[in-house]
Amino acid sequence: MNPEIRRQLMDSVQNVHLPRYHEIPDVGLFLEQVTKYVNGFLSTCGISPITSSMVSNYVKQKIIPGPKKKSYDSVSIAYLIFVAVMKGVMAMDDIRLLIDIQQRTYDQVVAYNYFCDEFENLIQYVFGKRKELLEVGVDHSEEKELLRVALCSIAQKIYLDHYLRILREEQS
Repeated sequence: MNPEIRRQLMDSVQNVHLPRYHEIPDVGLFLEQVTKYVNGFLSTCGISPITSSMVSNYVKQKIIPGPKKKSYDSVSIAYLIFVAVMKGVMAMDDIRLLIDIQQRTYDQVVAYNYFCDEFENLIQYVFGKRKELLEVGVDHSEEKELLRVALCSIAQKIYLDHYLRILREEQS
């Protein structure tokens, strides 16, 4: 691979970070604030932004918990970040199934933080910033392996999107 493209790809994920559960505001955010907050993290990853209507639709479909007194708490925001990342490669019914599996298997805080750690781990690995894929979490389960496979698909798609964007920019 062209060393300049490799450098650009690695640089493009330099600031990738999903907020851990304790970093998500729990003061209650209104819909517009939620989309702005979540999109701030998605943009560093190269993931398509969400809209207010998308959030409302996820609530109507019972994919994420709805607002309380028109404001979204950290639980809703964590689920929304998960959905926003996964929607790039999975159907909503499959995302709902993964959420159901998570709810039966792990505490939400543990599952969400694992999701963030594994996502960042895979992004760093796929983009060449890390030579080895790290073992994330303390146990091994089929549920965690399923999430890793889904996140690997997302990381590969993000890589492909970034690579093609760089090639298009070079052609211009």
